This record gives sequence, structure tokens and C-alpha cells, in this order.
Amino acid sequence: MQNDGIKKLVETRYGKNIAFSNECEELSMHIKKSIQAIISPQTLRRLLGFIDDGVLPSKRTLHYISIYCGFQNYQELAKKLSNKTEENVSGKDEISLIKQFYNIELSDNIIDINYHRACSNIAKIILKNPKLFEELAGYLSKNPVSQIYFFERFPFISSLCNGYVIHLKKYLQEKKTVEAKLFANCLFFLGAYLSGNLKDQKKYLDIINAIQNIDKIHPFPIARKIMSNVLYAYEIKDTESIKHWTKIAFEQEHKYQTEWKSRNIFPFYHYLMVDCFNLISDYETSMKFIKIAELDYKSYNDGSIEIGYYESFDLMKAICIFHLGQKNDAKRILNRTDSNALQFTFYEYHLIHRLKLEIKMCSGNSIKKQKLQKALADLIIKTGFTKLAL
Repeated sequence: MQNDGIKKLVETRYGKNIAFSNECEELSMHIKKSIQAIISPQTLRRLLGFIDDGVLPSKRTLHYISIYCGFQNYQELAKKLSNKTEENVSGKDEISLIKQFYNIELSDNIIDINYHRACSNIAKIILKNPKLFEELAGYLSKNPVSQIYFFERFPFISSLCNGYVIHLKKYLQEKKTVEAKLFANCLFFLGAYLSGNLKDQKKYLDIINAIQNIDKIHPFPIARKIMSNVLYAYEIKDTESIKHWTKIAFEQEHKYQTEWKSRNIFPFYHYLMVDCFNLISDYETSMKFIKIAELDYKSYNDGSIEIGYYESFDLMKAICIFHLGQKNDAKRILNRTDSNALQFTFYEYHLIHRLKLEIKMCSGNSIKKQKLQKALADLIIKTGFTKLAL
């Protein structure tokens, strides 16, 4: 067994090095708090190399440690240890600076767009460097500021099938609010949907629908719950459930209209509803949400929201109206929409949709169409989003 490797994984999950055997007391308590499983301090001392008495850890201990570190089971953890990876290219100073950044105390009553954008830049650095992310994941999942300004504000949609979920599970072990549970499980579902895993879709949907008291949370998780149910119903060809959840989608929108007195905000809820109904080719329903958003919500970015959301909303609108027969208007929207402006956490996801639309706009079997098809195929392989393949 690779004690050093396990110790490193436990330390990165825990968020700090474990240098002394007495620290296993606190680690044991943290494991219990995170995953509701008990591993005694003495067992942890053996596992982490502080005691060498020849006693091997039980299968249950290895299973719990694997869950704690974000894996499904010990087989996954062992596979991770057996794969040779490059040395961490990030220095201790860089890691320390990032931790100091998230240690800033924030006011609950002030939305600072400059701090938000700074967090965007930090998130970009972390997410582009898997080894750095692995080093920081334990800390990021435990820190109250990074729970919000890393995991919640910048969910890495484009990597839902490529390793991101293992760190999102650590966040969910630490933050146990109703909103966190709904948010994370909806992303787990989306990853299962995009990879075509029907079994996991059902597993996560059952968890999502069992979560109670969600009326007062942010519209994004609410929309993702509805989206999860619509997509699964479409997968299993349950037309009655699609009708049921479509009705709920509009009822929820009406509730927001009643509660939100000011319309000077981005239509977060509608943004996801348009994406949802585009995915099941119900473009008439998508168009209804687009029209509500255009009439009642802010339709341009005045600098108060992250760059990329309006651009992706424009892209989704182009997809919708193209399939409703407004092909020239769809092309005009596409021509004014810069792919490079798409927000980095969902860049590949929306780029796939753009490429699919551009391919449909091409006639015959032109060189351009062949290049677009090659680019699309490469992105499907990169992301693992097999569900979105042509």
C-alpha cells in the first residue's frame, strides 16, 4: 500500500499538512463531520505512517478514506495513486497567496463586482492547473469565502466529466446547507446527463427531488432542479413529466416576477430555462422564456455581471430562433457574438453548441463544414460530453 501517496491525498483534502501524530485527533473529528464516518485517531496514525506495527488498515477504513478524499471507492483512489503524474508546478508562495486572498473578510450586504472579477481571475488560474487545484481543493472546500467565490460563483461546467466532480464532492462534504446540496447534486446530474450515464442521472435526481425547503434560495439551483427533471423525463420519454415540469417552470417564473420589484438584473433563471428546453429541442418553450427575459430584465451588460453570460444567452437565442425558422436572424446574432468572450467555466460547453449551430448553417460538404465537424469532435473527446455529439 502506498502510505505516502495516501497521506498526501489526505493532507490536500484536509487543507494542511499533518506533521505530528496528535493532529490525527482533529483529523478524525473532521472526517466524522465531513462524511459521517468514524476512523479512530489510532487507525489514522497507522494509515499516515506515525505508527508502524504491521497492522494493515481494514477495507472499511480504506473505503472511508477514499470517500473523504472525493473518490467513489478505494479502487478509484488506488488507480489515482498508480498513475504517474507530473510534479506540482506551483510553488508554496503561489498557494499561500491564493489562500490569503480567500481569507479576506467580506460583508454579507455588499456585492463587490471588482472582488468578484478578481475571484474570477484566481479561479481561472486554479482551474487551468489541475495539480494546483488538487493542492488547494481541501482548503477551498473548507474556507467560507472560497466556498462561495470559487465553487458557487464559478462552477466548472466544462469539466463536469473530467475530474472537477471529485473536488465538488469535497465542497459538499464541508458545506451542508440546503442550497449547497441542491447546487452540487444538480451539477452531478448535469455531468451524468452530458456523459450519457442514465443510471447516475436517476441516482442524483432522486437526491435532488428529496431536498426540501428550497423556496428562498437563488434562482440558479431552482432552475437546475427543474432542468434536471425535464432532461431526465426526456431521456426516458416521459411526456407527462415533461409537461408537469414545464408547467412548474412557468409557475416559478411568475413567482419571481411577483417577488423581484426591480428588473435591473440579469435573467439568471431564464438563462438556464432556455438552455434546458433547447437541449430537448422544445424551441417554442425556449422562445417564451427569451421573450420574458427581453421584456422584463436587463438585456445588456453594464459591468455589473461577469462577462460571458449575455454572450452565451445570445448564443442560446440564436440556436432557438434558427430552429424556429428565423435562420437569417440567427446568423446575425451569431456574427455579433464573440466566442472568446464566453465565460471560461462554461466556455467549451457553449462552444460545442455554437459549433453545432454553425455546422447546421453550412450547406453541402464544404471545407468549412469539415473543419467545424473536426473541431466539434475534438471538443466532445476533450470534455466527455458525448450527449452533445451530432
